[in-house]
Amino acid sequence: MKLTPLTNVLVAGVVALGATASISQPSQAQGGRGIYCDTSRNQPVTVYQNDQGVTEPWIRWTSNYFKNAGYDPLTRCQDVSGRLESYRRNRQLKFVTTGQMNGQNVICTANQLDGRCEGLVLTLKPNENPVRALTNLFAWRSGSPLSASGRNKTPYIDVGGHLGTRKE
Repeated sequence: MKLTPLTNVLVAGVVALGATASISQPSQAQGGRGIYCDTSRNQPVTVYQNDQGVTEPWIRWTSNYFKNAGYDPLTRCQDVSGRLESYRRNRQLKFVTTGQMNGQNVICTANQLDGRCEGLVLTLKPNENPVRALTNLFAWRSGSPLSASGRNKTPYIDVGGHLGTRKE
């Protein structure tokens, strides 16, 4: 069957609309459990939904600092939520700490207390205090203390323990 130019335009439009509709939906984890970017309110929020369906906010995305680089709050929410969910599914989400990657301060995953920075969670602003950023990162922490490693006093957050997935 030969398609006319008008038909080609209509087909392209339908495909584009379908792609737009799927992009604008919350990046809900499969099976109703996991970490995803919730876009149901005015502000994107990285959330975690447990096995019982209870959802808790993890990261509220408000900063437009990286917007000029193509990372507005929604994009950062989707990217970071996807990374965290991937780490969770692969059983790599045990601790979150600070470190450096490509010469930039980052918040990253570690497999153990006092472990090395392994999986990128997010890049920090230049000159941003990494410890302060980590302290304020997770909404569910609300003032709970950080664990500091014995060797270099780098702070670690026990995310695996919070998820109930970390085994000693």
